[in-house]
This record gives sequence, structure tokens and C-alpha cells, in this order.
Amino acid sequence: MSRVYVLASDNLLTGLQELNYYRQVVDELGYPMRPFRYEVSLENKEKDLENLRSCLEENCTKGEVLELWSIWLSGDVNKKRPPRFQGRLADFDMEALEQFLSAGEICFDITI
Repeated sequence: MSRVYVLASDNLLTGLQELNYYRQVVDELGYPMRPFRYEVSLENKEKDLENLRSCLEENCTKGEVLELWSIWLSGDVNKKRPPRFQGRLADFDMEALEQFLSAGEICFDITI
């Protein structure tokens, strides 16, 4: 069982790694996810959060919405879809990241 963090957007984003290795498994879950998908690392919390915020600020327009998913890949395609929460990028700080990481499976809609 593996955990993957996926950033999904409606547009191509530069500076992020496309979701390739886990793409098929994520697709098989059937979650309603935006078409451009990127694997993000969040292990180095503060630095990774800073990098993610910078990338989104540089590549996205005001009002654009992206999805940040935390998904456990267990092979169970019939599991319940994770809960969704919404917030602004400006509010996505270390406290919000800690809550995101401790939630297990979750989708956070980020408005730029």
C-alpha cells in the first residue's frame, strides 16, 4: 500500500513532475479529478510547502482552482471517495498542511 500526493489542474503547470508511475492506479479509482495530474512530495514539509506555493503562484491565475489529493493506493477500486475541503492558497500554511497530512485520504480544493 502506497500513499501518493497528487496535484490536479485544468492547465499544464511547469516545474512539477507529471504523475506517471501511479497514473493508472489513480485513474482506476475513478475519482473526479482535473485532467493534468502531478505527483508532489510533502515529506520535507516546510520546504516542500514553500516550493509548492511558489510554483502555484508562478503558474496559476487568480481565481483558478486546483485539487491537492492525498490518496492511499491499496488496490481497492470500490472504496469511498475522500472528503473534499476548500480553501485559498493564501491560507494553505504549515498548520493547514499538517491537517492535510494527518487526514489520511482527502482532497483539498485550492483557490489561487
